[in-house]
Amino acid sequence: MLRGPVLLLSLVVVVFSVLILTQAPARSASNTVSTNPSDIAAGAVLFEVHCQSCHGYQGKGGVVAGAPALVNVGAAAADFYLTTGRMPLNSPSNEALRHHPAFTDAQIQELDAYVNALPQITGQGTAGPTIPSPEPLCSVDQQKSPTSVDLATQDPGCVTLSEGQQLYAVNCAQCHQAAGSGGMLSGGNVIPTLHNSNLIQAYEAPLIGPKPMPIFSQLSHAQLSAIAQYVQYLKKPSNPGGFGISGFGPVAEGFFGILVGFVLLWFASRMIGNRG
Repeated sequence: MLRGPVLLLSLVVVVFSVLILTQAPARSASNTVSTNPSDIAAGAVLFEVHCQSCHGYQGKGGVVAGAPALVNVGAAAADFYLTTGRMPLNSPSNEALRHHPAFTDAQIQELDAYVNALPQITGQGTAGPTIPSPEPLCSVDQQKSPTSVDLATQDPGCVTLSEGQQLYAVNCAQCHQAAGSGGMLSGGNVIPTLHNSNLIQAYEAPLIGPKPMPIFSQLSHAQLSAIAQYVQYLKKPSNPGGFGISGFGPVAEGFFGILVGFVLLWFASRMIGNRG
């Protein structure tokens, strides 16, 4: 008689396990952009083999519709798309979703160096944002009230989680969900979970605006650092109210409660009925 509920619970466990195990891991953070000519040359070779067919010779674009020029995007854009496995794409019309990186860390650093050097190589414009160095969390003695420092105009040299939480709630939670679990947008766009992002990737995303996400140019370095630090906290937040259930929200939590509660009540009623 227990076969049905046991199979149902087993199916739920398998589904959640598959979702967790298939998420791409976060790459270790590195904010160094090489200017070594040998690294730039190696990056040029990799770019020619894997990127040029869409982004054009020396990243000038104009080859495939939907594939932008990369001359002025900067190392931060290259680093974000490569470390998160969003590039290379099979087709520029596809949404760039997170996957396991197609290149090694050394190859990514070489491609970052090449893309960063494209303005000098082509003589066109200036380089975009470089790979950032987010500010650290304040120590206990340095903790300040969120209203005591305006991160938009002042740079205290460190950030707090309370500041990051406020900025995240205003700028990010509408799409990425309050717990960073992601979701869906109109048009079939997938909003990714933030639980796989390392500190630098969490800073780079609002800096460069991977579509459909806009560029948050109004945010200062300190504000972006606070958001990135808070995103790291969301990976393992404290759950004083009980089980976090991955922070999916009241609908998923209610379903989980009903499912578990129904099974427990059914089991209890069967036991009582058998004893009667």
